[in-house]
Amino acid sequence: MTEISSNAITIFIPSGAGAPGFAGILRCLQSEPNWRIIAGDCQSNPYGKALADQFFLMPPSSDEGNYMESLLSICSSESVDVILPITTRELDVLAKHAALIETAGMKLILSTLIALNTANNKGILAEFAKKLMLPVPAFEVVQDKLSFAAAVKRLSPNGEKLCFKPVTGNGSRGFGIIVKDHSESESDLGNKAGIMPLTLQEWLFRIPEKFDTDWLISAFLPGKEYSVDMLCDHGKTLFCVPRSRDKMIGGISVAGVLDRNFGLIAFCIQLAQALELHGPIGMQWKEDHDGVPHLLEINPRLQGTTSVLALAGLNIPVQAVKMAMGETLSQQSTDIEWGKRFVRFWDERITE
Repeated sequence: MTEISSNAITIFIPSGAGAPGFAGILRCLQSEPNWRIIAGDCQSNPYGKALADQFFLMPPSSDEGNYMESLLSICSSESVDVILPITTRELDVLAKHAALIETAGMKLILSTLIALNTANNKGILAEFAKKLMLPVPAFEVVQDKLSFAAAVKRLSPNGEKLCFKPVTGNGSRGFGIIVKDHSESESDLGNKAGIMPLTLQEWLFRIPEKFDTDWLISAFLPGKEYSVDMLCDHGKTLFCVPRSRDKMIGGISVAGVLDRNFGLIAFCIQLAQALELHGPIGMQWKEDHDGVPHLLEINPRLQGTTSVLALAGLNIPVQAVKMAMGETLSQQSTDIEWGKRFVRFWDERITE
């Protein structure tokens, strides 16, 4: 494809200047010398304050009125061209006000609220994918301790390992593993803090009588886990790059391989089209005993580890902004160096 030289563009990342993936996403965007990136966060001193061209303290998106007032004010004063969200919590609020944002002259890189209502809810998403005949782990959605116990007994009649997670939320927050017993192969000492497997009785002792939000309980799949980074244009897949999750720290992928898994790519394209997803999209899949990938969840935004793709020929944050601005994309799928192995590491900055 022929690259069109970009004029000066100002990009606003409204929240997430303290998110683990912010630095990599920012580095991708800064590869375009004419682009200016400003960032926000609800914390006053995130590490991204020292990296972005400019920083603004933002109200949390849960304070919808003040959040939108601040966002529109900053966009006006800073002549923002593109809004690129990277945190899950703000997506619904931004999608709800998408028409207002577009009318004010900014491009919002985000799926519709209808698509987000499915993609961001693991229970609704599992039912949606099941109707498409896409593989999903056996699952049930529960609301309280009583339904939790009943679902575990139905899904695991012989003590098969299960896992659970709130239907809304992201990362490893609220994730738990249910085991039949503490055998030597699953010694508590061999598991990292926060994801220690517990028996049903041990979980029943810890969980509340009534949940704040529904939980999804599902079969625990034993195979390889994948993150898939995509860029979609109103349901049409422009890029789809699976990468294995060979090592994770706190739910964050820090090592893996870019894997041209054609079957998995086909699943992702089908799902993105059915949901009419738009912008950067992340999907999580895990293989069963037979090596068949099953859908775990969707992150309808840039994933933090998406930045590693730039090292193998594909800069998705840059291509997403070019798409939003109506420019010809400067990269294509043939640029990707499949089979590349990646690692991630931390860095430091003084912020004040």
